[in-house]
Amino acid sequence: MSLKRNTIWNLLGNGLPLIAAAAFTPYTLRQLGNEAFGVLTLIWGLIGYFSLFDFGTGRALTYEISKLRSAGQFLAIPSVLKAGLLLTAATGMLGTLIMIVLAPHLAQNWLKISLPLQHDAQIAFEIAALGVIPSAITSGLRGAMEGLERFRASNLNKIFLGFCMFTLPALAIVLHGPRLWPIALYLAMARLLVVIGGALQLHKYLFTKTTNEPIRENGSQTSEANALSQRLRSLLSFGFWVTVSSIISPLMVFGDRFFVSAMVGADKLSVYAIPQEALMRMLLVPIAICGALLPLFATLADQQALKNSYRQNYRRMTFIMLGLCTAVALFAYPGFSLWLSPEFASKALPITLILAAGTFFNGIALVPHTLLHAQGQTKITAQFHFIELLLYIAVLYFLATWFGLAGAAFAWTFRVILDWILLHVTAQRHLKNQTAH
Repeated sequence: MSLKRNTIWNLLGNGLPLIAAAAFTPYTLRQLGNEAFGVLTLIWGLIGYFSLFDFGTGRALTYEISKLRSAGQFLAIPSVLKAGLLLTAATGMLGTLIMIVLAPHLAQNWLKISLPLQHDAQIAFEIAALGVIPSAITSGLRGAMEGLERFRASNLNKIFLGFCMFTLPALAIVLHGPRLWPIALYLAMARLLVVIGGALQLHKYLFTKTTNEPIRENGSQTSEANALSQRLRSLLSFGFWVTVSSIISPLMVFGDRFFVSAMVGADKLSVYAIPQEALMRMLLVPIAICGALLPLFATLADQQALKNSYRQNYRRMTFIMLGLCTAVALFAYPGFSLWLSPEFASKALPITLILAAGTFFNGIALVPHTLLHAQGQTKITAQFHFIELLLYIAVLYFLATWFGLAGAAFAWTFRVILDWILLHVTAQRHLKNQTAH
């Protein structure tokens, strides 16, 4: 396993799309205007970020396939993969139905979208809802690829999706004018293309027939149908608490955009969403590192080696995040001024500084979070997220009501600091207990 190589591929997968973001976001913002662009950020959330509807299966696949690969049980991988993709397809369909039901309420009532934009926004939300199905399946495919250490293939798909996220809105505006529904359609179609490509990349495991060569598990033979059933139970057992986290975590990371829109109006959302989007992109570094660390932490049998690796990567992450967040604080105003406008930079700077402080803790918290998941301690992180959600809703409502966008930013920062404290303390205790045993 090459941690360095896998991390580099993860960095490329998350980083190269920033070129498209820098090039096309100003054009898209100018053409759509603040309100429609604010709605577009919500569509990005539905299609691109709401791993909510994969229900933790992607991470469960990484965990399970890493274990099987480490043990040399390659014949068992097809049944795990098929079970995982079956789950993601089912949960994606559930997510689509929910979002279609909610679309009229989001467009007409909850998000304070102006009357002329409501019809376009509703159609766009309904199309984005269809994109939830391939989005969920994509998450499962990516989890399988990372469990197989195919980081190159996984991140080539991610690069394609990242470029599509920012180039397709601009293309749709050129071809169809400043309307939201063609943008949503193009983004959903891009997701479908990635599903097809991912299935072809994993054809060896997806289209392998195991009925003529029964799978051996625990000394006995089992048919492909029985293996599929067993793997479904295994993934559900591991993934139940990951599912809880997968429902709650995206709501806390990106759900505040919907709340902010409902509180202050979609026309002001871009001042909050663009800095948040930029800072979330900055997390590509810790996400890249931790994506490579998950299979490593899951397969390290020597507890002292695991402890040393964890501490080394935690220190490395702290220095990396400190450097990145300091750079954001120094260059946020001139950067936004050159990229968008001095007026936007003045409004966005306080929000950016508050969110940057939270992003520092959010980045380093990914290391203990990854360790706990790699060790199968998914219940703990899910319980933390549930507690955090209850506190976050209360704090967000109070601060956003009284302090507007800055209050929402403070609420998000409070939540991620609390998350870091809980995860850090729990990871240290887990390592101490493991070493003692």
